[in-house]
Amino acid sequence: ENKSSSENRRLMASTFLRPQTWKYFCEKVSLDNCTTPYYNDEGLLIAAHPPSDQLEEAKYFLTDSYHGHFAATKDNDCDANPFNCTGHIAYGICEWSIFAVSQAHYLGIHVKGNGPDPAGGYSYGQMVEIYKAANYTKSDVLFVWWTPDPTVQEFLGTDAEFVSVHLPSPTEECMEARTTLDERCSVDPIIRLGKEEGSCDTEAHSAQKLLVTSFKKRTFDADEAFRSPAYDAIENIKINDIHLDYMFRRWYKRNTDKWNYDPREAVCTWAAENIDSLLRYVPESHPRSFRMEEQNKPAMYGAMVTAVICIILVGAVSISTFFNRKKKVIVYAHPTFLYMLLVGLLFLGIGAILFPANVSQGTCIAKEWFLLLGYSLELVPLIVKVAAINKIFQSATKCKRVSIDTKKMYMAVGSVIVVISIFLLIWTVVDPPDRQSNTKLTDDINEDGGQIVEIEYLCRSDSTAWFTISYVYQFVLLIAATVLAFQNRNVRQEFNDSSRLAFIIYAHIILLLLRMVVVYFGSSLKANLVTTITSYLLSADIIQTLAIYFVPKLHAARTVSDQESERSTISTSVSMGASSEDLKLSSVEKIRLNAARKSSMDDWSLNDMNCPKCGYRSIRQTCNVDGDDIPKVEQKKGRIDNDSKHPRQK
Repeated sequence: ENKSSSENRRLMASTFLRPQTWKYFCEKVSLDNCTTPYYNDEGLLIAAHPPSDQLEEAKYFLTDSYHGHFAATKDNDCDANPFNCTGHIAYGICEWSIFAVSQAHYLGIHVKGNGPDPAGGYSYGQMVEIYKAANYTKSDVLFVWWTPDPTVQEFLGTDAEFVSVHLPSPTEECMEARTTLDERCSVDPIIRLGKEEGSCDTEAHSAQKLLVTSFKKRTFDADEAFRSPAYDAIENIKINDIHLDYMFRRWYKRNTDKWNYDPREAVCTWAAENIDSLLRYVPESHPRSFRMEEQNKPAMYGAMVTAVICIILVGAVSISTFFNRKKKVIVYAHPTFLYMLLVGLLFLGIGAILFPANVSQGTCIAKEWFLLLGYSLELVPLIVKVAAINKIFQSATKCKRVSIDTKKMYMAVGSVIVVISIFLLIWTVVDPPDRQSNTKLTDDINEDGGQIVEIEYLCRSDSTAWFTISYVYQFVLLIAATVLAFQNRNVRQEFNDSSRLAFIIYAHIILLLLRMVVVYFGSSLKANLVTTITSYLLSADIIQTLAIYFVPKLHAARTVSDQESERSTISTSVSMGASSEDLKLSSVEKIRLNAARKSSMDDWSLNDMNCPKCGYRSIRQTCNVDGDDIPKVEQKKGRIDNDSKHPRQK
């Protein structure tokens, strides 16, 4: 080593002393282990008290408690180690991209770090403490630092301002020869030195924005209407070093809440002062504003009024059915099942009122209850009744006796209603349909130049399975009714509802498909329009059921009533114009005769029926009443003899 190099080594060793921890100072320098405050020769307080825990023991500086101390150690003793003595340099841990060890060795800068890191480096906090201690004690210190950084700005313009040390300019060859991470953190000091070609100055780095991958994914996974502009704004924004310096200076100048409020205040102040520049980085379509979906009130109120009219019609039909409950056509249809069907239509009418009403958890739950129970009460009794009629007439064709228990029919209807009620109850408790918002990004522009987001509210459960089950159940009911209507096509006309039931089912299927289409394409329609259309479809369902199934029966009941009145007049005239033989009859015999005549008129529409196998034959005859031939049907029961054309009377 030449004389110049030796002098340089001594100068570095005597200038840059080693920083000492609080624990080291109290144990090695203080005479009483810092029991009493320690002041240096200039009268500066160095240690106010001993460290209270291990964390404080490792401190290089702590305001008002320990202000740091720099001392010459054996590494600084050039008399004892003339060829190995070094001054001190503070640099970061080996995981950082810092090449101070290689640079100092190959450029003849005789310094070395003594930090806790395997390569002699320090943490960021420790480096800041060392610099503050150097500033307090006015000691010389050598650092590897970077900009922009708030510590540089803190001392900018003071006597402790950082002074740059320029090394040879970086080149491509130098950058390729840099020490790797494994080399920098090696326990072998020779390996840590690396190659001489990699000892140039650190290359300039443009400030980069670090964004975690999940930030982008979560941003673009969100609905566009509610998507945060933060990711696009961060990608667009550019802040130069001058602006960063301003924020750093303002941060440290406040010195009120250094690691919490102060930096936020500094950034917000800068943003307020540079708002015009920042507006250039605002993402497209922002700032957005929100507005509530405008309801089509005429259509909504029209749907509700239509539903009310349907309920009134159901009430009128119910009253008419009750007053005609003893008429043959109503009796054949079974009044109790008709009442159930009317209650189902009433429930559908209430549901039709609730659909366009204001959305709330109560209305969301109620309309699903009324809808499913309404369809159940409308279709299930009809299915049970038609199934029973099919059973009777299929047995009759085989000449078998069949017994129909009305209670079992009621129980069948009740069982289905109970199952549906349990399903609705579970739905209500586990995942009730509730008021949820749906947003749409419109093309409308607000006064700030951003797009307007429209918010609408609709009923929705967290899982779509509930609505799927509901629609599948309704389809199953319609399919079952379709099969029974087909089987019922050959049943005697008084009991046969197959044609009307077929029309009802056809209309039901069409309306149900329309409701499903409206729900499926509801995302492209406004929510209140979807509910309004659904309400109209439910009202149409009620009207078509009343028109197809009830109106013909009530009309037939009225027609039969008029015919019975006419027959009563004919019977009276026959009695008044009776023959001399009739006048000789007793009162009881006259009553029987009139009843027989009335019975013959009631059975006017029966066709001749023969069942030779079981011994039944219907014989169509006519009886003369005051010169008029009136069809008369007598049903005779007997066994058919092979040798006789007439039944044996029993």
